[in-house]
Amino acid sequence: MKKLTILRYLGIALLCVYISACSSSRTDDNPPENTTDNNPTENTYDEAAGAAIINIAKDEQQNEMYSPSISDTYLYWLDNREIKLNHATKCNIFALNVLFKAGFKTPTVNALTRDLIDTSKFSDILPIVGISDPEAAAKGDLIVFNGHVIIFESLVKIKKDMYALAWWAGTHQADNGDNIMNNVCYGKYKLNGYFVVRRPVKK
Repeated sequence: MKKLTILRYLGIALLCVYISACSSSRTDDNPPENTTDNNPTENTYDEAAGAAIINIAKDEQQNEMYSPSISDTYLYWLDNREIKLNHATKCNIFALNVLFKAGFKTPTVNALTRDLIDTSKFSDILPIVGISDPEAAAKGDLIVFNGHVIIFESLVKIKKDMYALAWWAGTHQADNGDNIMNNVCYGKYKLNGYFVVRRPVKK
């Protein structure tokens, strides 16, 4: 009887050791899932950050300096540097001023659209998240075409065509006091041809 009791206790003890070994932390054969993302934008950018960019764009639309008739233009992200632009559109200035005011990283130079579409530049502060891919864009992203840049808000599909509901300076349409003011438009922009999607990074 004593032998049977001792064997029973020994069996229970071995079973406990086995169970605890099975429930211990992962071994090298089963490494833990990667819980961090090597993409810095994932840790600093979310829906609220995109909404903040859109809200600043809406406010900045009220600024007369984006009108081609105003020559004095200020680059907020370069210590408010003033430049003279007569009858010129200012899409890059509008976009970067908005990012700066919203608390995102911006270039240390007056980046033109030809610089922003160049995938070899600014990858640390405005990483490329898509090329000619509308589905890659998130609220607040910059979509850069050859000669133009818009601030993306949402995707709109009309029949087979894709459009960005977006904000941009340099529209060809006249101010109407509604969605177009000071040459800054809030509307649909067709997404076709070659373009680059850049994701802003928080300061």
